[in-house]
Amino acid sequence: MSYALPLLLLLSCGNVNPPAPDLFGSNDPASLPLDRIKLPDGFKIELYAENVKNARSMALSPSGTLFVGTRGEGKVYALRDTDGDFKVDEQYELARGLRLPNGVALRDGDLYVAEVSRIIKFPDIENHLDEPGEPVVVFDGYPTERHHGWKYIAFGPDGKLYVPVGAPCNICEPEDEVFAAITRMNPDGTDMEIVQHGIRNTVGFTWHPETGELWFTDNGRDW
Repeated sequence: MSYALPLLLLLSCGNVNPPAPDLFGSNDPASLPLDRIKLPDGFKIELYAENVKNARSMALSPSGTLFVGTRGEGKVYALRDTDGDFKVDEQYELARGLRLPNGVALRDGDLYVAEVSRIIKFPDIENHLDEPGEPVVVFDGYPTERHHGWKYIAFGPDGKLYVPVGAPCNICEPEDEVFAAITRMNPDGTDMEIVQHGIRNTVGFTWHPETGELWFTDNGRDW
């Protein structure tokens, strides 16, 4: 049995790190070096969506709509495969002009988006893909520093929204304890609290399915 891994095409991804070989910077899908990606036996990789510039984080709804946050692009997208051929045939631009809207998460039909200093949501989003309207501000009390300000977000098994706040520097000890931490809040933005401190910049986390332990990545210092 073989398994297909759809590839969300990341076009012209913004990056503040030193330049690397430009393997995926082309606008021509035919030029993507997919054969250079190593996969386990029985797997294959295919192009799933094009022209989703600067894609960063994704959240998949139960009905199959894929929501995509970006960083430098300032946009949030919704992608749909309506005919089941594992290729996107409907694409929606839900928002633009946001400040590093990296993180996306779904709960009870609402789409949550993390900007640098706030969490917003688009209620009942799948019924309003054409006209999502203005987002609701859930929480706007995070620091405004851009350095490590982009956020990955996810709902935990306790029903709370987990939101990291990166360190505002390469190496430092910021006075505000909310920096270099993982926080959580209720879905309505109340009762924000720090779960763990001393985490420089996590860009992904999940929970152990049996123990409920929070597992996370942490990007260490740059030099």
